[in-house]
Amino acid sequence: MSMLRLHYAPRTRAMTALWLLEELGEPYDLVSFDLATKRHKEAEFLALNGLGKVPVVELDGRAVSELGAIAICLADRFGSLAPAIEDPERGDYLRWCFFSSAIMEPAICEVFFKWDVPSQSVAWGSFAQMKDVLEARVSRSDYLLDAGFSAADVLVASTARFALLFGALEKGGPIDAYVERCSAREAFARASAIEAREGERFPPPQK
Repeated sequence: MSMLRLHYAPRTRAMTALWLLEELGEPYDLVSFDLATKRHKEAEFLALNGLGKVPVVELDGRAVSELGAIAICLADRFGSLAPAIEDPERGDYLRWCFFSSAIMEPAICEVFFKWDVPSQSVAWGSFAQMKDVLEARVSRSDYLLDAGFSAADVLVASTARFALLFGALEKGGPIDAYVERCSAREAFARASAIEAREGERFPPPQK
């Protein structure tokens, strides 16, 4: 039997890994802590992820960090949310897994931080280009792959949901509808309940 452990803090990207684990349905241990304690900057945690970031997943005693790597590793290992290597959609699946962090996140930061960068010089192009590409895909089908929901949707929908919550993407369009479809899943509801519980245990600091 595999041993899964998720190092997690509420109100962080670790919610994406939590949702993924709930989708996979494998038993796992949740190691939850408050970022205010700085536990993620201590030597024990830095040995798992030198950047001192959550989430980190331990699988059979080996640490995996970065959401894309976590999703690909776990979905391949447990076989329910990823197309097989020989599947024609495998390339599309991997593309969308990386699209979330390599394209969407910096493009969203471009809006949040008012970066003025030439689109031809950065890998993500521009926020407008990122939005157009994602909108075109989710307008054609319910999920990113023709075969249906996959780990790539967990990653992309999580990042899009963040952008919607904080106003980088507008409500009411095809991307919003896509996020609604993904977040209507039972696994997302379970993850959200855990997130709410842990958020109550570790409330945000008072301003």
